Amino acid sequence: MAKKQAISKSKHSSAAESRPAALTRPPIVVVLGHVDHGKTTLLDTIRKTNIAAGEHGGITQKIGAYQVTVGANKITFIDTPGHEAFSQMRGRGVKVADIAVLVVAANDSVMPQTVESIKIIQEAKIPYVVAINKVDLPEANVDKVIQDLLRHNVLLENYGGDVPFVKVSALKNEGIKDLLEILILIAEMSGIKGDINAPLEAVTIEARLDKKTGPVATLIVRNGKLFIGQKIYIGDTESKVRALINDVGQRINETLPGMPVEVQGVSAVPQVGAVVSAAQERLQGEALKGPPRQAAGTISKENNSEGQRLNLILKSDNLGSLEAITSKLPANINLLESVTGEIAEADILLAKSTGAIILGFNTKVSPVATKLAETEKVLVRTYRIIYELLDELNDAAAGVLEPLHKEEVLGTGKIVAEFPYEKMRIAGVKVADGRLARGDMVRVLRGENVTGESRIKSARVGKEEVSKIEAPRECGILLDPQIDFTPGDDIIAYRFS
Repeated sequence: MAKKQAISKSKHSSAAESRPAALTRPPIVVVLGHVDHGKTTLLDTIRKTNIAAGEHGGITQKIGAYQVTVGANKITFIDTPGHEAFSQMRGRGVKVADIAVLVVAANDSVMPQTVESIKIIQEAKIPYVVAINKVDLPEANVDKVIQDLLRHNVLLENYGGDVPFVKVSALKNEGIKDLLEILILIAEMSGIKGDINAPLEAVTIEARLDKKTGPVATLIVRNGKLFIGQKIYIGDTESKVRALINDVGQRINETLPGMPVEVQGVSAVPQVGAVVSAAQERLQGEALKGPPRQAAGTISKENNSEGQRLNLILKSDNLGSLEAITSKLPANINLLESVTGEIAEADILLAKSTGAIILGFNTKVSPVATKLAETEKVLVRTYRIIYELLDELNDAAAGVLEPLHKEEVLGTGKIVAEFPYEKMRIAGVKVADGRLARGDMVRVLRGENVTGESRIKSARVGKEEVSKIEAPRECGILLDPQIDFTPGDDIIAYRFS
């Protein structure tokens, strides 16, 4: 690893010596690659390792992007569902990222979504670095990855090209420092600049309707600054900045170029990719508008050979995910509703009256909705991986999949403590409703966001190993695979029936 980093640095050392110690604006980086190749783990590891734990108690929320500090510089990472959302932004003529990281698993090598990601990066004409992940696995084969990438015109350094690559293990936090240093080096060579005194230029990367604060949008400022009380324009909508929340949950008064921030006070939920300015005449008009959305209750004219249509209600944690999904829906899907938020009682009633199914991405089902769905025989299913949702929806629309299973909640609880156990972590849980049992599938939520899914490998009450714990008892549970959790998170045990 050190040798590889030395090669990358020495190749550009003469140019680096003449550059200033700090960038004028943090580079904005997007991470792309095949599902299950470790993009989320890589982003989580970078976040945990490079943001000081003392900052407002560490990470308190995910707003769609975050900044990390590397020496005298900062890097802004876009934390999106993947290349689908990135394509949506680019499709509107908006420059979102300065640099891309292409993640390829050393045990899988190049896969279909790797190829799609390569195409997107090359069409965007932005510099990129390849992160060969999971090199710690016994079946890892870095040489095969390199050869497969060469077949797809990814010419790596020392293999006929100039694309740097780094061997990493996101799970074990190996090679992450090397990756960050190479990103800074690429940013310096690309001459990325920002001017706090320039007119405001920001890009919407996430948006949602919050039950308490109303419409909110996550923006990344490319130039200029945002400040409290400022009048801004998103599309044709005028808004006034009421509050600014940074990526560690702190309220701030103003931003710097390259900074991600959640804005409260926007008049309406904007489209992902919409450009934000402080002057209405700088708007790009049609370029800011998203693809036309099918009105609720309308039927697509393109149906399958049998004329069958599948009514769908779609819920997600944010607008970016919704747009990524709706852009890929099969032609014979009748999208009745596509909104952010948890799956609620009203969604079940609408599905019952229209014969629809309900799919949720990275969101949860309220307890009331769960019971009502059981009573009304409404099919509800949630996902954490966007491609699994689309694959099963395509099968359902084509009539080759049995009716989607509905999710049955077995029990809920609150994680109240964390205990180290060898190289693993035990979650201390207070069961609030139902029961938790060995072998249960579980989902961990932090507020409205799903942080991970796993299974209960073992459970203990005191020193006694038990197979099941019923409310309102407390217990310690070991999850396999290990996922991110912290005291205060909710945990839900479920099964598909």
